Amino acid sequence: MLLQASDLRIPLQGESSPLLGPVDLSLAEGDRITLTGSSGSGKSTLLRCLALLDARATGSIIFRGTPICGDSVPPYRRNVVYLAQSPPQFSMSVEESFRHVHTFASGRASYDADEVKHLLDELGLTSTILSRPLPQVSGGEARRLSLLRALLQAPTVLLLDEATSALDAETEACMVATLERWFDEGGRAGIAVTHGAGVWGTKGNRRMHIDGGRTIEEAAQ
Repeated sequence: MLLQASDLRIPLQGESSPLLGPVDLSLAEGDRITLTGSSGSGKSTLLRCLALLDARATGSIIFRGTPICGDSVPPYRRNVVYLAQSPPQFSMSVEESFRHVHTFASGRASYDADEVKHLLDELGLTSTILSRPLPQVSGGEARRLSLLRALLQAPTVLLLDEATSALDAETEACMVATLERWFDEGGRAGIAVTHGAGVWGTKGNRRMHIDGGRTIEEAAQ
C-alpha cells in the first residue's frame, strides 16, 4: 500500500469541526480517486490534512510502510503534494519560483531548463512566461504553473483541489493530458476534488464522497 490514513479528524472546536471524522482511507499505486461533496463538507480540509498542512489534525498516516512523524515529515511532503484551488502568488518571477523548488526538494535533480520547457509546451505555455512576475499571470496560467511546479518535485501522490475548475476546455485538456502522462510513468496515485468531470479523464478508478466531515467509499467507476 502506498499511503494509509487512519482515524484522521480535526477535534471539535466549539460546536463544529471542518473534518469531524474519523476518516480512514488508503491509496495504492495507480489509484485515481475523485472526491466529491457539497460545499463545506470537508473536501479541501481532508486534502490539507493528508498533506500535513493543518496542525489541528489528529490521526496517523503511513507512507510506504513508514509512520509519518518527526524526521519522516519533510520527505513525505516532497512526495505528497497538495495543489490549492487558488495557487499562491509569490513575489518572484515564474522561473524563480521553479528554481526555488530545488532549494527544499533535497534528493531531487538540479533545475533542468529542458524539463521546464517540455512541461511548458505540454501545458500550452511558452518560455516567455518565465520572466513574468507570478502576480501578473492569469488565473488559468497560474493553475498550469502550479501543476508544473508540483511536478518538478517528482511527487508520488498529488492532491488536487479543483485543479481544473473554471478553465476553458483547451486549458483543461492540457492539464488532463499532462496528468495522464505523469501517471503513465508508474508508481503514482492521486485524489482530486471536483464538481465536474474531474482531472483524471476516463481513467479515474475510485470515487469517494464526503458528507458531514466523513468519507464514504462508493462503487468503482
